[in-house]
Amino acid sequence: MSSGPTTTTTSPSLIDTLFQRTLEDLIKSLRSNLTTESKSLEEIHREIKSTDLSTKSTALQKLNYLNALYGHDMSWASFHAIEVISSPTFPIKRIGYVAITQSFNNHTPVMLLITNQLRKDLNSTNQYEVSLALDCVVRIANVDLARDLSNDVFTILCSSCTKVYVKKKAVAVLLRVFDVYPDAVKVCFKKLVDCLECDDEEPVVSAVIGVFCELTIKDARSYLPLAPEFYKILVGSRNNWVLIKVLKIFAKLAPLEPRLANRVVEPICEHIRRTGAKSLLFECIRTVVSSFSEHESAIKLAVSKIKEFLVDDDPNLKYLGLSALSMVAPNHSWAVLDHKEFVIKSLSDVDPNIKVEALRLVMIMVSDNNVAEICRVLVNYALKSDPVFCNEILGSILSTCSKNVYEVIVDFDWYVSLLGEMSRIPNCQQGEHIETQLIDIGMRVKDVRPQLVQVGRDLLIDPALLGNHFLHRILSAAAWVCGEYVEFVRNPFELVEALLQPRTSLLPPSILGIYVNSTLKILVNCLHSYLLQSRLSSEEPFDNKQIEGNENEIVCQTELDSIEDNNFKQETVLHLISIIELALGPLSGNHDVELQERARNVMGFIDLIKEQCSCNEFGRNDSL
Repeated sequence: MSSGPTTTTTSPSLIDTLFQRTLEDLIKSLRSNLTTESKSLEEIHREIKSTDLSTKSTALQKLNYLNALYGHDMSWASFHAIEVISSPTFPIKRIGYVAITQSFNNHTPVMLLITNQLRKDLNSTNQYEVSLALDCVVRIANVDLARDLSNDVFTILCSSCTKVYVKKKAVAVLLRVFDVYPDAVKVCFKKLVDCLECDDEEPVVSAVIGVFCELTIKDARSYLPLAPEFYKILVGSRNNWVLIKVLKIFAKLAPLEPRLANRVVEPICEHIRRTGAKSLLFECIRTVVSSFSEHESAIKLAVSKIKEFLVDDDPNLKYLGLSALSMVAPNHSWAVLDHKEFVIKSLSDVDPNIKVEALRLVMIMVSDNNVAEICRVLVNYALKSDPVFCNEILGSILSTCSKNVYEVIVDFDWYVSLLGEMSRIPNCQQGEHIETQLIDIGMRVKDVRPQLVQVGRDLLIDPALLGNHFLHRILSAAAWVCGEYVEFVRNPFELVEALLQPRTSLLPPSILGIYVNSTLKILVNCLHSYLLQSRLSSEEPFDNKQIEGNENEIVCQTELDSIEDNNFKQETVLHLISIIELALGPLSGNHDVELQERARNVMGFIDLIKEQCSCNEFGRNDSL
């Protein structure tokens, strides 16, 4: 069964031509379900073969509609489109040009056949036909077309009979021609420069400035000799759009020539003082802060004008003000500090873009002197923000505080407490980042380990956190630090109960395995402390100097303090063992192999302890 219309359809008869459906008829039929797209395409295939250009153009118009709305391929009609643009009737010619701009590309086989017709229309006395040809060139131009037609476009610029709006289109076409055929610059460059002085054709000057703006972005140094012409426009033009483009050009040229920067900075400042157009004012500010950062007076003037944007009720202008501050901040951080109140107030704005921009500026203000204050403000905003912005805030805090190996953090005890506080924020989804930092800080900063264990303990004993899957990675880190630095645990029995509480079944096996491993470390530490306590009670106390100097029996002061805090007895240790055994027994048959192995290792160790107890050797001095 054929998937599309056959290629053997005959040309339409005179009756078919007389009763041909228009585009309006086709649209009505499709909307009323009186016909289908496939039947319409069959009809178009038949009609487009007509020798009558009116019939052919109507079929092509319907094909344009089906392509634009339903995406049907129309590359097969490319030759028919070329036939239609040869019509002397403007409405018919326009349908052909629409089809060409809609379907032609670099791989169209009949692309070369269009060159002569385009040249003919570019040199037409009908300005509307010239406009159609220019619109077509700018959309489908390739290297061959650009090379063959660049002289014709140049002729349009040079002709005194050409309408201004056609010249403006021709200038825009040149940008496309330069892009695909750079050698065309040699032909048209001089005329483009001459157009800059056409005071009576302001739209043309505007278009030429736009072209030079785009060219300067690609290769600024090549257009540095044109600085005098651009300067004349900067000081003489009253067209805000033209001035904005000229400012963009000078933003690229000024860094290349310091003397040029000294010359143009004052006219730009004059525009800042006098203009009432916010668009021009913002472009002046952006130009000053990006390319004239060494001119302190200009920077101060620009910063003073930024406040006008920040206090405006229009959210678009407020966003532009914050964006301008972001541009100033890297080299002039004082500008952000001067507007600190406005920036922080913007964190509660209803516009999400304004909030994100304000957050970026707040993080720029962070230093080792104010990091605690700013983080406190941000955490308060996170508590009352929506989930998305809440995590934007938390992510910014984490990335800024950890930058360059925590260079802004002076008090690590405060920072790990902050990490624990952020973990409890209801919308927190930064589990992976907080987990990484808790472990990293514990490994890098020895003095913070007691506080780190305390923060981990506070997280582990809170059963409400186990139900939030975003926090599972944080609980994993908390369990790891409590097991790794178990010597700082004040109440190991409480911690074991937290690690083995029934709600831990909500955790994935990978994290539950870390819980089991930490439980083993705590058990070993308790046994060690109990045996050491038994030895100390049966012998004379160690002298501190003797403890520090004995390499075979290293007993640190932390362990002695832990023993004094926890009065270990055999009954309490056996009770601890029974709690662990009761909780880990079911895990010995878990389907996860890693978790099963860890649980069985702990159970095996407990069996060894019981064996020692049964032999009445548990607690002997030589067992230490």
